[in-house]
Amino acid sequence: MIGLLLVITIVAGTVKVLKQQKAIRQLQDQLLDLERNVYEQIVEESQVITNRIDFIESHFPRAINDQITDAVTQCNSYTDKRVDKLIDKCSPTKVTKQSKKLINENKQK
Repeated sequence: MIGLLLVITIVAGTVKVLKQQKAIRQLQDQLLDLERNVYEQIVEESQVITNRIDFIESHFPRAINDQITDAVTQCNSYTDKRVDKLIDKCSPTKVTKQSKKLINENKQK
């Protein structure tokens, strides 16, 4: 009788240990899948961030440079108009043509 109880206890204990080992393996597999998914998400997000940074670096300096170039061009144009107007008011015609010629030559340089 005691031997039978001992055998039943051993079998029941072995069954519980096997179930726990199976549960542990399943948890380990789930953890590995979770780790793999997290790693893939990190890689994807890193790529998205890298793409955004590349976009910003490639487009915004160009846009800022274009704005600066436009502003300088507008300033030069305005200054040229004002100088031409001043020359027209203050200089004789012969000197005016020579002055305009010099100014245009300096602009081209």
